[in-house]
Amino acid sequence: MKAEQRELYVYTKDHFIEQLEKISPDCVSPLICVRKIVRTAIYQYVNDYCTKDTNAEDIFSQDDFLSVSDIICNEIKEV
Repeated sequence: MKAEQRELYVYTKDHFIEQLEKISPDCVSPLICVRKIVRTAIYQYVNDYCTKDTNAEDIFSQDDFLSVSDIICNEIKEV
């Protein structure tokens, strides 16, 4: 996992754990639910730690978003 992916993963798990715990591994597509939360986490991270002129895409790439979403979704499915 790249540094940016790790940062996004930890931030998402720390700040959005309650929402992630509500996702059932039996739902039709937990990946869609996880992606919504990770996308929210990206924008919240930028809001918390960056200047207001910073774009989310300048911090986290699409690959970072997809990788972290997949990792978290796989964790949910393993439970």
